[in-house]
Amino acid sequence: MIVMTGAAGFVGRNLLRALREEGMEVRCVVRSERGAEFVKDLGAYPVHGDVTDRDSLLRAVEGADTAISLVGILFESGKATFKAIHVDGVRNYIEACKEKGVKHFIHVSALGTRPDARSKYHQTKWEAEEIIRHSSLDYAIFRPSVIFGREDNFVNLFARIIRISPIINIPGSGRNRMQPVYVKDLVRAMVMAVKDGRYLGKTYEIGGRDILTFEEIIDTICKVLGKRRIKVHIPLSLLRPGAWIMETLLPRPLLTRDQILMLEEDNITTENALPEVFGIEPTGFEEGIRTYLS
Repeated sequence: MIVMTGAAGFVGRNLLRALREEGMEVRCVVRSERGAEFVKDLGAYPVHGDVTDRDSLLRAVEGADTAISLVGILFESGKATFKAIHVDGVRNYIEACKEKGVKHFIHVSALGTRPDARSKYHQTKWEAEEIIRHSSLDYAIFRPSVIFGREDNFVNLFARIIRISPIINIPGSGRNRMQPVYVKDLVRAMVMAVKDGRYLGKTYEIGGRDILTFEEIIDTICKVLGKRRIKVHIPLSLLRPGAWIMETLLPRPLLTRDQILMLEEDNITTENALPEVFGIEPTGFEEGIRTYLS
């Protein structure tokens, strides 16, 4: 039995489908009835709970052999802080797994995670990784670059803007580099780690085939949509006050100061585990987004 948190999220939905196609039994920790219905539709078992509620995790992991950890947030809102979700949530999950005898732990972190990271997002992702590495569980940690695919919140966001606006704002120089990874490629590697113990005990950096600047990503989306748009570069120093206002007033800000810090650095890897470890040829960015944008 596999237990999974974050099954209703973008990566979780894709991973759950892949696990069920492999005939695996999966129990999913969900917070809402909508999430429960999605899980049941795929033949998995919903258990109501939350990573901030250790007792609910104890119930969820009962009898499981493998735990998958996918819960993460991109911005803080109320009690849902980076520390509460990324750090304390993972600690709760790990402790529940240890108490109930779960052997394996598969976790999705993020490329750029490191002990000296500037952003709170990456700092707390590192703390979570350390909790996992210092537990007694066999683990595999995946650090993907930005993930794209049908229903993503990255490419689809910019595609919506490009479809309706003649002007596209580019944060800063637009020269920060990313290595977008197709969600189905990431999921294939994760399924391999679930099935084969040879992949446990390691942290894997995951990137796509293409290394693109932020501006090149926007250009590629425009190309696939068949749109020509005027690009306006906005200095990051001017974006920070607006980000602060959005953080203060909006429950789901489009941009935060923490995200601006991440935009100031590259998000790429020279040790891409997809081809080097898992033997998966990464899908090209343009090729991948054509499957759902055009």
